[in-house]
Parts: sequence; C-alpha cells; structure tokens
Amino acid sequence: RHPHRDITTPVILPRAPAMLRYGLVLLLALSAHAQGDATCMDSPNREMCKNADDFYPDSKVTMDLGMLCTAMPHMPGCAVKACCDSATCTGVAAKYCEPWSLLKDICGVQTGEMMTGMMGCANFNKLCGKDVATMVGQCTESSSPFIPSLPTTMKSLSAGVTVCGVKPPVTSAWCTDNPCTTTDAPNCKNPFTTLSDACKMDSNKDGCATSGWTAMCTADGGNLQKYCGSSYTTKNDDSTMTVGAASRLSSSASLVALVVTAFAVVARV
Repeated sequence: RHPHRDITTPVILPRAPAMLRYGLVLLLALSAHAQGDATCMDSPNREMCKNADDFYPDSKVTMDLGMLCTAMPHMPGCAVKACCDSATCTGVAAKYCEPWSLLKDICGVQTGEMMTGMMGCANFNKLCGKDVATMVGQCTESSSPFIPSLPTTMKSLSAGVTVCGVKPPVTSAWCTDNPCTTTDAPNCKNPFTTLSDACKMDSNKDGCATSGWTAMCTADGGNLQKYCGSSYTTKNDDSTMTVGAASRLSSSASLVALVVTAFAVVARV
C-alpha cells in the first residue's frame, strides 16, 4: 500500500493508442469476412452466404473468367465477354455482361457450355453446382440471368461449317472474317460470331434452329442485337440498378455493420 495514496481514489489505466484501436477494429471486421469466406465456399447453404460479394466478389469471378477464356477463347460465353470488354462493341444488354452472368454461360449446368470440369469453374461448382444445396443469391436465374439457349461451342462449330462450307461464299463477311471450314476450333476461332452473323442474314439457314440460335433470339433477342439483329423486341425486364450494383451495395452495408459492431466492442475496452 502506498503511504500517500487515498485508497478510495480510482486507478485510471492509460488508453490504448488510437492507431492500435483502429487496427483492432479492422482486424475484427476482416476476421469475420475471412470466416465467411471459408464457411460459405465449403457450405453455401447458410443464411450468411446469401450475398456472394462477401466471399466471392466480382473481382474473383472476373479472374476465373479470364482463366477460362484464355484456355478456350472460342467458347460462345467468351465471345460475349470479349464484346462486353470492348468499348466499341454494342448490342449486348448490361445484364448479360455481369461477371456472374458470363460465368453461368460457361459453367452453368442449365444452359451454355456446362464446363464444370475446368479449373475456372471450380468456385462456381462449389456454390452453384448440380445437386449443391445453396443459399447464394447469385446462383438463381432471376438475380443474375444467363443467356437463354446460348449455343454451345460444338453446336456453333458444327453450324458454322454448315453455313460456310469448305468454300465460303465470296460475299459472306461472316465466313471470311471468321472462317469455319472444319469443326476444329483453331480453324474457326469465333464460331458463335460466324453462326450469328450468318443467321442474321438468313435465319432460315440450316444450323440456325438446330444450334439453339433461333431459340436464343426468340427468348431475348432484343437484348442480344449484336448476335440476333434488330428484328427482335427487347423484354421490359431490366431495372435501373443492375443486380451487381445491388449486390455491391448490400456487401458494403454488411462490411459497415461489421465495422460499427467492432467499434462498439472497442469503445467498451
């Protein structure tokens, strides 16, 4: 006992430096996100997994798309991605340029390529794969639509050869710009564009219906005029805010909530 100190006087401990407290706040928030990452990628059927932006954001989806389209650039989904990435390409609705939409065009089991065995589809398979119980909102068609009846690579290749043949018509830009003389992809670098351009000129050509092009354009050709032409009407189903934007706002709100909670905890320390 100190001889000169009043026993009733409270001892005030020095508060932690401000930077240390702020660092603790960030660590708490990031730790919560990291736990969500591991949990949702392994078990997506949880309430906390409804918004994939918290653990599989667009930046990671875009990386997986890059991996897929570097390996197989001739896939129709990659042709659409190339248009979406180009400042000069028009005629594809914004909803079909969302990273999740493009990923579904390639990895989805309901339509498109169904390339579930490719490494770039691994994350998609964990969250939205066949027979996977999931609560991830981006897996549903309504929240992030894929292109309906998008022709597969093999159907586009086969139909491309049909519409062009071994001796492409002299005046057919769709064949001379993207020749399809065999069903071997390297000899037909952009089969979906070749098929679409040919069918836009004459939708009665052999291959337009059998490839799925007719069904795709009938379903939503107005939002795919790059590939379907201008004779199709646009569905009135686009909202002013894209799904991706809404998800990002929700994700930001989640992070803010975590930080606020962390601050509240630190304030009591």
